[in-house]
Amino acid sequence: MEAFELYLLKSSSLLSLLYIAYWFTIRNGSYYSWNRVFLLVSLVISFLFPLFNLFPQNITSNSYSFILEPLIVNPNYIPAKSISTSNTLSILTIIYIGGATYFCLRFLSNIARIYFLYFRFPKYKFNEFKAVILDNNQAPFTFFNLLFISRSDYESGNTDEIIVHEKAHRDEYHSFDIILLEIMTIFQWFNPFIWLFRLSLKSEHEFIADNKVLKEGFDKLKYQKLLFEKTLGITTLNLTNNFNYSLLKKRLKMMTRKKTNSIVKIKYLLSVPTMLLIMLLFAVNLYSYGQDKAYSEVNVMAEYKDGGIVGMRTFVKKNVFYPKSAIKDNISAIIYVQFDIDEKGNVTNVKINRSDTRNNEIDEVIVTTSTPKTSSETTSKSLAVLEAEAIRLISLLKGFTPAQKDGKNVKSQFTFPINFQIAETEG
Repeated sequence: MEAFELYLLKSSSLLSLLYIAYWFTIRNGSYYSWNRVFLLVSLVISFLFPLFNLFPQNITSNSYSFILEPLIVNPNYIPAKSISTSNTLSILTIIYIGGATYFCLRFLSNIARIYFLYFRFPKYKFNEFKAVILDNNQAPFTFFNLLFISRSDYESGNTDEIIVHEKAHRDEYHSFDIILLEIMTIFQWFNPFIWLFRLSLKSEHEFIADNKVLKEGFDKLKYQKLLFEKTLGITTLNLTNNFNYSLLKKRLKMMTRKKTNSIVKIKYLLSVPTMLLIMLLFAVNLYSYGQDKAYSEVNVMAEYKDGGIVGMRTFVKKNVFYPKSAIKDNISAIIYVQFDIDEKGNVTNVKINRSDTRNNEIDEVIVTTSTPKTSSETTSKSLAVLEAEAIRLISLLKGFTPAQKDGKNVKSQFTFPINFQIAETEG
């Protein structure tokens, strides 16, 4: 599994677990600000936590190192068929990229629409806001310190509840939350729990703002009537905190709900330990995943299905390139590529074991090109290019029969040396 795909799997799994914790603990509680913090922290954790390995992982030294007969590629040799990683993209990968692109464009489009409204309509200082006065019957909404309000609401003068509500959004920096939600949605649009997060976090925003209005002493029935009237307005952007929010029924219910009872308070006390427990279990699972044993003694070794060792050599011969920058810098090196064949026969954990910039007296895969030696010194940049080519080649290998031990498929480890050697010219 590629690194980014593995990251997405870890991130989406953690996000889902944390939302389930929110659902069963504090979802129905009336401490709305804490609910918001819990959801925000959960988003950040699910985004960053999978990037780090909290436990050191012991890399086993037991490995299979198959030394192959020299494979010579002359200067005029052109690979019969080059497999590009872009050609191996799965349908699911293409669908994912398409979805991420769509939601990224939607995010940018919403930003552009806000800028359009800002530059298109007149602006005034209004109750500590920079207000943009819209001509249509638009429900009011805020974006950071900008208040977008219809001309009819602006001229009516009956906007006290609206202003208090929108100030709560502004002062609590809810627009930052929305931006974070949009970014997470771009990466995890396929995960149903990100949509539940969006719904829940935006709901908590509205509960916080509604509660602020009632604490200011405004009449509850009058305010609820105002909310109902505003639901007839035009739906606003996903990227904004808007007065007209679709969860009207739940908002009205939350205004009449009694304060959090003792049982729910206990759930609040348990919410933080629950989050920490999920993170700990997740970290232990990652640690266990990294500690899968690679067997050094097996009954049946892993084999390349398309011709065994000879097939692997043929595959490399068809797809190898000597990087032009390494030829230019006159760089020769033996690259030892280490990789695993898992229980399903997939190539995983491809990495460089070591790189030698001198030729060892072993039989290994040799890739040559005819270029006069120069006095140029080996550079780390050119060596990195050779290493990248070696990793690319091994990563393209597919279709192994996994190794077996005691009748069961097991993971095995290989080291594949590839000698990139610039041949000396005669004379």
